[in-house]
Amino acid sequence: MSKTDTVAETEKPETTTAAAAKAAAETAGPAPRYDTMQLWNRLKRTDPKATKPFTRSGGFRGTQIDPTWRFQMMTEVFGPIGKGWGYEQVDWTIAERMVFICARVWYLDPQSGEKCFTGPQWGGTEMVRRRNGIEAPDDECFKMSMTDAVGKCLLQIGLAADVYMGQFDDSKYREESEAFYAAKANPDLQPEAVEAFEAEVKKRLGACVDLDDLEEVWRAGVGTRLREIGTIDRAAQHRITGLFAQKKAEILKREEGEGREAA
Repeated sequence: MSKTDTVAETEKPETTTAAAAKAAAETAGPAPRYDTMQLWNRLKRTDPKATKPFTRSGGFRGTQIDPTWRFQMMTEVFGPIGKGWGYEQVDWTIAERMVFICARVWYLDPQSGEKCFTGPQWGGTEMVRRRNGIEAPDDECFKMSMTDAVGKCLLQIGLAADVYMGQFDDSKYREESEAFYAAKANPDLQPEAVEAFEAEVKKRLGACVDLDDLEEVWRAGVGTRLREIGTIDRAAQHRITGLFAQKKAEILKREEGEGREAA
């Protein structure tokens, strides 16, 4: 048997299932667009209560971010450490009386479930500390180097990016962030409470028969509550506002039809 004959024998027509799958893929249209900024936008705003200014030798000034807050934010978005996210040491070295640790962070992408990794980053800390002119070993230098490295890794996916982008230098921006986290801590603005509020609005809108009823529902605290929800969950705010727009359109369409019938 020739080489050509062998190839011809191994080629088989597509099965019905494969053909159906191929046809479905061709007619399904383009895949939904992946939101490349979702994580960045979700993680970028820093709680002012988790920061404090610092000054280093030479006059360098900056904003220090609480490492525990970083862990809290990562747990909130991805789940418990070791399950939804984590970090690992890649390398370490000691030079010039300093400890350097290289680490990288992994996390499960909320949109795809895929395990992803940041790029590696180095953190460094002096092995000795000086107090009142006296040097003493720093028993936390390894931990601090790891914290430094992990913090740099988390910046790569947006965590506390507003600090590094200089937005915290703007007092108005800090006030907005304070309002954002105050609203986030409000029990009435937790996801479960917002979901219950949305269900209640749907129920009340279902009982509306005219525009006066619709306005009464809006004036009964819904508008104020929506402004509060919008500070932490714009998507929920838009959904609930959309319910009012949809109901208004339905009422106007019905009234228009009734008007034509009366004429």
